[in-house]
Amino acid sequence: MRRVALTAAAVSSAWTIAHRRSPAVQAWEPSGLPIRRRGPLSYRTTGPEDADTGVLLLHGLVATGDLFGATPEMLGRQHRVVVPDLLGFGRSLDEHRTDFSTAAHLEALDDLIDHELRGRKLRIGAHSMGSALALRWAAANPDRVERVVCIGAPIWPDADSAKAALGALGPMGKSLVLDDRLARAVCSFNCRHRTLAGLLSAAAAPRWPIPVARQASLHTWPAYITALEDQIINCPWNELLDTLAEQEVPVRLIKGDRDTIGDPDLLNEIATRAGVDVSIVAGDHTLPAADPNLLADHLS
Repeated sequence: MRRVALTAAAVSSAWTIAHRRSPAVQAWEPSGLPIRRRGPLSYRTTGPEDADTGVLLLHGLVATGDLFGATPEMLGRQHRVVVPDLLGFGRSLDEHRTDFSTAAHLEALDDLIDHELRGRKLRIGAHSMGSALALRWAAANPDRVERVVCIGAPIWPDADSAKAALGALGPMGKSLVLDDRLARAVCSFNCRHRTLAGLLSAAAAPRWPIPVARQASLHTWPAYITALEDQIINCPWNELLDTLAEQEVPVRLIKGDRDTIGDPDLLNEIATRAGVDVSIVAGDHTLPAADPNLLADHLS
């Protein structure tokens, strides 16, 4: 028992040190904006009603708009800002819905954008998986988009490369990506015990602010697996970037120098293309929380 207690104390101490030293934990502040609802999406909005420009912020897989913390308030000083919880995630969780296809995501975003941002030109900021939806929406609506800024986009050259890279992140990553039965079991546990699952998610992710990490349990299996397959593994990143370049929609890809998500060689190749700017900055995959000014500066 003494050995168990000592081990538990050591683990707890290590977690606490990692958590307190995390730039994301130190910098992130919760948004004070109220939650609204439009169709299947919950969202926050702020900014002048007469603002000429709209800003849309899209979060990543198993996350919510809370990831962006106080960034919407910064952008809202000049622009009309909308921050949804994407279809099936966070406060947009729907236990009964089964359609989380790309078309369903874009349809929900279309309705929200038409309702809140109307005819404004848009600047779109995204993190991780949200980057795929940002690029897809921009490609479908090039005349309405001024620029797209993606942080930590999970870009790989093809599906096999994406699966291999995600599987190499560690035993848990490999299991959740390649082991359908385990991934289903984890999602089933989440559905039955969301509070406990949220606490376990926070325990497994000391680099993230606890309120953000706890929301990782707020999804269903159909929402998770469809997003993973359509917006990460099978996303046609090269095709989307080429299309936006042809449409003259500027795209900036920002990656932390310690971020293990995405193919650095492909990013280097993308950096040579016209219409796409690639920036490497200090940080990891928690960048939007660790540096709230980053998206605010690039989208202002």
